[in-house]
Amino acid sequence: MNSTKTFFRKLVPPAVLAWFRRLKAARLRRQNRGQTVKGVFTHIYQRNVWGGQPNEFFSGQGSTAPHATVYAETVRQFIAGRHLSSVVDLGCGDFVVGQSLQMDGVAYIGVDIVDDLIARNQRQFGGPNTSFVCRDIIADELPAADLCLIRQVLQHLSNAQIATILQKTQQYPLVLITEHYPAPGRTIVPNKDKPAGGDIRAIYNSAVYLDQPPFRLQPVSLLLEVEVDPVGLPGETLRTFLVENAHAGSVTPRA
Repeated sequence: MNSTKTFFRKLVPPAVLAWFRRLKAARLRRQNRGQTVKGVFTHIYQRNVWGGQPNEFFSGQGSTAPHATVYAETVRQFIAGRHLSSVVDLGCGDFVVGQSLQMDGVAYIGVDIVDDLIARNQRQFGGPNTSFVCRDIIADELPAADLCLIRQVLQHLSNAQIATILQKTQQYPLVLITEHYPAPGRTIVPNKDKPAGGDIRAIYNSAVYLDQPPFRLQPVSLLLEVEVDPVGLPGETLRTFLVENAHAGSVTPRA
């Protein structure tokens, strides 16, 4: 199925693909209207909105594309270079990317809002150094760790929800935030608001710009930028930013 989608993307003009993505996003928003955040993402996994086979937990092609491998290698190097001992992955999803982050001596805690997803992850992948907890990262207390990862999660939430999460991540000494950005040359509207859901801002020529209103997060430095093709439109990129919280100390991981 994924190879068919990739072939389709190569044949169809970008303008048509962009129209199709907006049409799909509008349908998703209608389905999500009136649901809680937990209900929205539970529905996404139950109905395979992001792809995959029935009864399979699947977080989308972005977890298996080449850029995910580059991301995992970069994060592993970052962990080793900073001599970190614990990582919390907010919005861990199906754990396809998280599996690539496993390192001896580094505790990993995966966090997601979908109960059945977390139960499956714990059952299949849980171990002495790997655990999963079901939390609403907007409303609930977050596990402690030396490094916090948020990969392609904020793009699915509203600005108010993002702001709440960013405030809570100040407890972590180091935070790596990865988001999807439109291709150069487009008229960009930074941080265009949206309701929580499976669609992303890049569809509307926007993205999560951490250093711009309403977030104004500082200091933020770019750690990695890779093209998302064939998952996105030509020229779209994934950027991973490093946020260092000088006031946060080293911590002992806890669920």
